[in-house]
Amino acid sequence: MDNTQAIKSALVVGGCGSLGHRIVEGLLKLEPPLQICVFDLKTTQNRFPSVEYYEVDISVKDQIYSALRKTQPEVIFHTASPPPSLTDLPLYMNINVEGTRKLLECAKELGTKAFIYTSSASVIHDSVSDLVNGDESLPLLYLPVQKEIYSHTKALADQLVLDTNSTTKGGMLTTCIRPVSMFGANDGTAKAFIDNAAAGKLKYTVGTGKNMFDFTCQENVVDAHILAAQALLRSFVKPPPSDMRVAGEGFLISNDEPMPFWDFARALGDAAGYPTRKEDIRVMPKSVGLAMAVIAEWFVWITSFGRRKSRMNRIGIRYSCMTRTYRIEKAKRVLGYKPRVSLKEGIRKAGEFFGKDRKSSKKLA
Repeated sequence: MDNTQAIKSALVVGGCGSLGHRIVEGLLKLEPPLQICVFDLKTTQNRFPSVEYYEVDISVKDQIYSALRKTQPEVIFHTASPPPSLTDLPLYMNINVEGTRKLLECAKELGTKAFIYTSSASVIHDSVSDLVNGDESLPLLYLPVQKEIYSHTKALADQLVLDTNSTTKGGMLTTCIRPVSMFGANDGTAKAFIDNAAAGKLKYTVGTGKNMFDFTCQENVVDAHILAAQALLRSFVKPPPSDMRVAGEGFLISNDEPMPFWDFARALGDAAGYPTRKEDIRVMPKSVGLAMAVIAEWFVWITSFGRRKSRMNRIGIRYSCMTRTYRIEKAKRVLGYKPRVSLKEGIRKAGEFFGKDRKSSKKLA
């Protein structure tokens, strides 16, 4: 499958964040060189000298329209979102849903050709039940079936993006990339696991410890975004057969290497220099973990007047005990996606970045 298609110009929304920065880095490696710009609330970190940066609040349509009219990108990668650990539904609705809606409206009006949205694998999972080999045939889930407000708003945005897809002449083609438990260097997910290892919290296994879980190296998620953009642009030259369409479709992305949840957590800790000895590990029943989480949630809620979410919480305990695996055959077949960075290598890189011997001036691996 020919996955090459020159991207002439690209905008990365949220391009100063962890994933967005990596996408910019990936785009800079493409040949021939392309024009790249970034929209973000603050653009002081994770910058590249050859990239144009604009401070844009995507909840303000006038700001989006003005900046888009100046930049006129052929392709938009939309990665911006508040972190998933908040309890603020209005904020998620304002940014994930309404911000995405405004971006789509402006992009469509100003002639953007391709729009790639960073969704989440959680849009087809209720955040409570076991999920074995989930795939794109499963429906998007919303409140109250969906138990997490972040995932609810990501599903709403995902559907907005797919509904905006238009194959008519002059229309904008759209697709959604749905990463499965993404992690990497300079990423909050990896840092949380490593912080727990450093604090000795990985000495406890909640549940049986045998539950399988899928994870995804950040570099592979970047590859999937670029493959999707190239596929959408190819569609303008030669429309694909119906079973190979990228436009109007969502794609689950993982490393395709499921492993026990607690083994992954401890592997990150080990790689960072905070090993957990097997003889020190104690097993805690899920019911005990959930009871402790309830106490922690109430304590944090009361002391923060409802503004913060406890780091130890019921959803985290449930995730650590559940089986959550996905099939990525659609991405392999249609996008030509293949995990380039192995789980072992991704764990090593993240561990080195957050390791106890890391100097504050160390750059991304």
